[in-house]
This record gives sequence, C-alpha cells and structure tokens, in this order.
Amino acid sequence: MSDFGNICKFSDANENFQDFFVFQFIYETLPNRLAATRSYAAFVCHLVTEGTAVLKTDSAQWELHPGDVFFLFPSTPFSLICDDSFKYLYISFVGNRPTELLESVGVTREDPVHPIRERLVDVWFNALKNSNSDNLSLMAKGILYYTLAFIQKKPTEKKYVADKCTDVVSNLREIIDREYANADLSLEYLCETHRYNTKYISRRFREIVGISFSEYLFACRIRHACAMLSETNISVREIASLVGYRDSLYFSKAFKKRLGLTPVEYRSANFKKD
Repeated sequence: MSDFGNICKFSDANENFQDFFVFQFIYETLPNRLAATRSYAAFVCHLVTEGTAVLKTDSAQWELHPGDVFFLFPSTPFSLICDDSFKYLYISFVGNRPTELLESVGVTREDPVHPIRERLVDVWFNALKNSNSDNLSLMAKGILYYTLAFIQKKPTEKKYVADKCTDVVSNLREIIDREYANADLSLEYLCETHRYNTKYISRRFREIVGISFSEYLFACRIRHACAMLSETNISVREIASLVGYRDSLYFSKAFKKRLGLTPVEYRSANFKKD
C-alpha cells in the first residue's frame, strides 16, 4: 500500500463526540505542504512509514524515523521539515477522554514522540484497508488502543508533574472561590505571584476543569451576584463592586449576555421576599 497515493477515509458514525470520537484515518504521502507552521483542532496520532523528518513545536524539536509514533494535540503549533520520501499514517480524534488516556501512558505535549520497535505499519495499513465510513471510528479506535499498549510509560517523574499540575489548578480554583471580589484577580497576576508558566497553566486549567480560567472566574462572580440580587436589597452598582467589577455598566452587560436578563430584571423575577 505504500506505493499508493494519499488515502483519506472519514467516519459517518453517530457517536458521542464529547467522549472519544475518531473521525479520520489517512495515509499521507505529501507532507511537504506541512512545512509552514500550523495547528490542528483535534488530537492526531501519526505512524511514520517511510523516510525521516524533523517535528518542530514551540517547546522543542524531534527527529522522526520509520516506526516512530508521534502525537499532536489540539491548538499546538507545529511544522514538519522533510523531503519527498517521508510518508506516514495518521488518525484524528476528539473528545474529553483522550487527554487522560494519552497521559496514562506518558504521552504529553512536551513528550509527543515515541519510537516503537514492534511492527505496527502492516497492522495500521490493514485497518485502513478494511475501514469504511460506518466502521472507521471503531476500527481506528482499536488501532489507537493497540498502539498505546506498546508505548513505554515514563517513570514516576511524569506522573509527579501531572499530579503537581493538578494540585496547582485545584489551588487556583480555591483562590477564585475565595478572592473573586478582587478586581485585579487574573491568571497572569497569580502565575507571576506564584512563579507559574502562564501559557502552560492556562492550557492545563482548561484541560482539567473543562473551561478557561477567565470563564471559571466569570461564572463564580455571576453566581455570587445572582445570590445577592435574589436575597438582598443591595444596589446593582454595589453588587458589581462586591463581585470584582469596577464598572457597573460593564457588569450589567456581561450579566445580561450570560443570563439573558439585566440584573434588575433578574432581581424582579427572583427576589425572595420574607
């Protein structure tokens, strides 16, 4: 099959996209078009079949050889420097489970390349050959699990880093829940104060919590504002200040955009009379 041109197969299966959904299985023979920096919106697992190349991301670069498996994560800028002999297979997938699944075997954005001595090329090609729009997601998902089983998990240092980051994110959530009224509260401020890498913590916060730091802070502030609007006679201007907004007009606009009602309208509909 390596003498063939590009092969592209897509899934039409009706699955839960939020969990773990494989939608694309491709044999790529024209990778030179990826020399310019770009990024994917999905997770992508690649298996090098022929040739050599250099994978570059913002954090590092790696040499790629036949039999190497390399992963790209959503929104991670990358480029591939290679010649015409470089070819590979790849599977694209989305969902909430992939990050946890990949990290369980030591695959991370910082460690995306894994040489595998086992002969996987024939297995991948056979799966691609026998897949169609109806069975592709299940077929390719099986190949992903099979491939991950051969990846040697790095010793506990990787797990320690992951656990430490989880603790950092948990600490940030506690700070938001406790200090949401601070108008200066921001991820940049906290990372500078605690000497965290802002870009890395921002990404890990979204991966672990499911929403960004700013979205979590906004939701926390709106939740407390709703409680004060329905349980007290405090003015909207003062409530805005109490939940971290210096500009009450901006607060009112943000509140309405989120709930579909102005603070005054919300209070009128939800005020709890004694």
